Amino acid sequence: MKALLINPWIEDFAAYDFWLKPLGLLYVGSYLKKLGFEVFLIDLMNRHDKRLHDYVQVPKDKFYKTGKFPYTKIEKPSVLSFVPRTYKRYGAPKEYFYDKLREIGKVDIVFVTSTLTYWYPGYWETIKTIKQVLGRKVPIVFGGFYVRNLPYHAKKSGAYIFSSSELNLLPKVLSNLLDVDLSVEVFDWFEELEPAYDLYENVGYLVLTTTLGCTFRCTYCIAHRIWNKIKFREIFRTVETIEKYVNYFDVKDVVFFDDAILVNSHKHFKPLLKELIKKDLKVNYHLPNGIHARLLDKETAELLKEAGFKTIKLGYETSGDLQIKTGGKVVDRDLIKAARLLRDVGFTEREVSAYIMINIPDQKEEEVVQAMKICREEGIGFSLNEYTPIVGTDDWIELVNKGALRGNEDPVLLNNTVLPFWWKYGMDEKKIQFLKQKARELKS
Repeated sequence: MKALLINPWIEDFAAYDFWLKPLGLLYVGSYLKKLGFEVFLIDLMNRHDKRLHDYVQVPKDKFYKTGKFPYTKIEKPSVLSFVPRTYKRYGAPKEYFYDKLREIGKVDIVFVTSTLTYWYPGYWETIKTIKQVLGRKVPIVFGGFYVRNLPYHAKKSGAYIFSSSELNLLPKVLSNLLDVDLSVEVFDWFEELEPAYDLYENVGYLVLTTTLGCTFRCTYCIAHRIWNKIKFREIFRTVETIEKYVNYFDVKDVVFFDDAILVNSHKHFKPLLKELIKKDLKVNYHLPNGIHARLLDKETAELLKEAGFKTIKLGYETSGDLQIKTGGKVVDRDLIKAARLLRDVGFTEREVSAYIMINIPDQKEEEVVQAMKICREEGIGFSLNEYTPIVGTDDWIELVNKGALRGNEDPVLLNNTVLPFWWKYGMDEKKIQFLKQKARELKS
């Protein structure tokens, strides 16, 4: 039997390839192979697909193989008509998609993944296009974060909804949809499988996760509700996967997207770093997902430097009282300590920066400015990330309970770019632009 995996389009006012790969979908690919399927992949967001150049001018890479996506200007959803920005479909053009679908031909089942909930128009358009080319009889299984977070909304796509993160449920789903017996003994898929990067012809970088879940309970984050507990993959397997695909694709950038890679670091991340140092694969390593500053120690900083890490993002979020209210993951002294440890071993602001959130509920402008100043004083960079209330988080529940959100907003309205244009309970667009200008001044 043949299965087709599809990483769909993004539709938004802005999008950037900051090492985006559909890891969950690639694990599904590995699972399907184990079940005996012949598996194909169309990644509409793979800027490094050489065939893409036959259809569109692809923007050049910027730092470490990140860069801008090609895009097509499209009409914005009517609910966003008040937003004075140009709406775009990011990724490969439709002609590319049509040709890839026809080239692969008849398949028994299609899997479509998803990430951010407010990107759903692109997911729906992808599913619509699949049906146009392959017909409506081919079952389409729709999964990923958007589907897990908003399954009732995702059902409107017309696809079959797979709203679990447990891949051991796949055999039953497939048996029902395809009317075949695919029973298989439950196994530890995260430990035994690896993301099926061999489905690509070429990639610009590798993205991996060595853990699932997070031990922290931040009010703005949903990770601890997706995974019941934190799970660690065996170090030797992770190293084998990295070495295998570094050699297979001859890539120079390897990215770890763990939510909590420093948890139990003496048993996990430090031994992993030591093994990577021994291997000496001559690649650049990156930690873009906001590591926990409080958990960083001198030995880890030294190992990061020796291993060749070029990007280290610290999760800072904000200064002031909100640090405790949002979960207490990090306070100013944790950020300062981590910054100094990293600087002491030779890192600079080119490699180390902190994420600062703006527009957190009840956040004051001066708290954001103070956070930026602390980063500058400690010799590290920073980036401003606009907040969005994620459905199901403590923040979202509190906002709904006090009437700051209805609870049934169209997901596109919760886009962090859109929120300041309509949400009267947070910072408006004028305040957001003031803070961005302040950031530019502090960086100059």
